[in-house]
Amino acid sequence: MNKIYLAPLEGVTDSIYRNTFERYYGGVDKYFTPFISPNSTFKFTTREFKDIDPEKNDVTTTVPQILTNKSEHFLWAVKEIAALGYKEINYNLGCPSGTVVAKKKGSGLLYYPEELDKLLYEVFEALPSNIEISIKTRLGKIEPEEFYEILDIYNKYQISELTIHPRIQSDFYKEPIRPEFFEYAVEHSKAPLVFNGDVITIEGIKDKYRKYDNLNAVMIGRGLIANPGLATGYKKGLADDDIKLDPVLFKKFHDDLLSRYTEVLSGEKPVLHRMKEFLSFWQANFPAEEKLIKKLRKSNRISEYRDYMNQLISSTISAN
Repeated sequence: MNKIYLAPLEGVTDSIYRNTFERYYGGVDKYFTPFISPNSTFKFTTREFKDIDPEKNDVTTTVPQILTNKSEHFLWAVKEIAALGYKEINYNLGCPSGTVVAKKKGSGLLYYPEELDKLLYEVFEALPSNIEISIKTRLGKIEPEEFYEILDIYNKYQISELTIHPRIQSDFYKEPIRPEFFEYAVEHSKAPLVFNGDVITIEGIKDKYRKYDNLNAVMIGRGLIANPGLATGYKKGLADDDIKLDPVLFKKFHDDLLSRYTEVLSGEKPVLHRMKEFLSFWQANFPAEEKLIKKLRKSNRISEYRDYMNQLISSTISAN
């Protein structure tokens, strides 16, 4: 069966979300963590360690992601992560955030191919034999044609998987994807390929597997958060019309998330901020409930938020 990966989204797909998602929905073959940024302190932050703590993650399906432009920081993190039992580490060369790019990290490093090549050489020369490095990349920073040289660099190294989001950094997530460059990678990449970008339906997943020969996996972020039954529905051979949000299952999932974040976050505001972040993805499932969605967005207390969410779910159940 073709594989589905959950893309990392900063501030969204932490270990609590990933574990709760797996408990209620699943269908995902690999869960990629939001990026860890190793630096000259040679220490993980408390948040970073919590997100990769093997007591809170299944190390066989969780892939820690690193964001750095220093090989010594990269290799330190590799050693520490490997000691926790992980076998694969993903290198983030795709993040388009302005603050990240300004530091020549994420997709910002793609603009400096010589520095990228040097870093990868130093990492792969010293890489422990029991660790695989996969890469998540964009096509380039300013022009998509940068990808030709970038792919030549990737082809020098034993990359376990190459996930390509076929946009450049300056496209962010708004400009159309550039599938012709993914097609170029299909013809020229030595690493197994993973497609990432604008996949939001079962038909979209099927289309990628039909279109691209030997595709290793499809990585989905926003589409899978918005419709958490997408991966399982695809694995079961269902059609898009068959995987509309089940309000009863969704309520259990939602309430579990709310409970867990209430336990670990300090104060009501951080909890509400996190839940409203999810709501920005979930609201597409409730097109007839704009008033309740607005009330949820404006809620200032957890009790108020919970009441409005219960009304939203009850209304959806009644409509079905």
